[in-house]
Amino acid sequence: MKRLIFIVLTLIIPILFFVNVWQGFRYERMKREVSLFESEQKDWLEKNKKLIAALAVFRSPGRIERIAESKLGLKRIDPARVWRIILPERVQQSGE
Repeated sequence: MKRLIFIVLTLIIPILFFVNVWQGFRYERMKREVSLFESEQKDWLEKNKKLIAALAVFRSPGRIERIAESKLGLKRIDPARVWRIILPERVQQSGE
C-alpha cells in the first residue's frame, strides 16, 4: 500500500508541475494576443475618428457652395425670384 502511494505521488507531482507550466504558457500567449487586439482596436478607433472628421469637412456648406460655383458653374439666385407653389391637400371622400 505504501508503495502504491509512493508511485502515485511520484507520477502526480511531475504531472501537476507540467500542467502548471503549461497553463502559465497559455496565459502569457493569450495575454499577448489580447494586447495585439487592443492595439488593433485603438488603431481602428483612430482611423474612424479621422474618417468622421474628413466627412465633416466634405459635408460643410461652404465647401459645397465653392464646388457648386467653381466646378459646376452654379450661382445663387435672388430669393425674391423664387416662387413657391403650395398644393392643396387631397380631400378624402367618405366612401374611400
